[in-house]
Amino acid sequence: MEGCKNLAIMCMDYRFQSTTHSWLKQRGFYEQYDVISIAGSSLNLLNDAEFRTFILNQIDLAHKKHGIERVFIFHHEDCAALGDISMGTKEQVKWHHEKMSQAEKVILNYFPTVKVEKYFISHKGVFYPAGYKTFEKCKECKMS
Repeated sequence: MEGCKNLAIMCMDYRFQSTTHSWLKQRGFYEQYDVISIAGSSLNLLNDAEFRTFILNQIDLAHKKHGIERVFIFHHEDCAALGDISMGTKEQVKWHHEKMSQAEKVILNYFPTVKVEKYFISHKGVFYPAGYKTFEKCKECKMS
């Protein structure tokens, strides 16, 4: 995988796998990224020492073996990690972006040279980038 300079951290949820891979492919990253797919995605960097160690070890391996320069973090709508908390899409976008920002700090603490990009994915296949403030039409947010 020489030339693989990207790593995607995503949830294992089957509902978002093909959407996420298609989104990356459409942006020119086809066969140019490693994947960490785990329930809860980067939330595991925040709460559980065992999972945090697992994810950081995977990032370290990708960094050493493939020289990754960018980490994509993907969270999604109706994630089971929310438990019984009921939120609308807008509230979920805000909550997940706050958590992804915390995860970014953990990653950058260990790998300060990587760039981290964060996206929330709705059931409709809309990718909301970090800092996205409005729910009006966003050219960069849609799949196509």
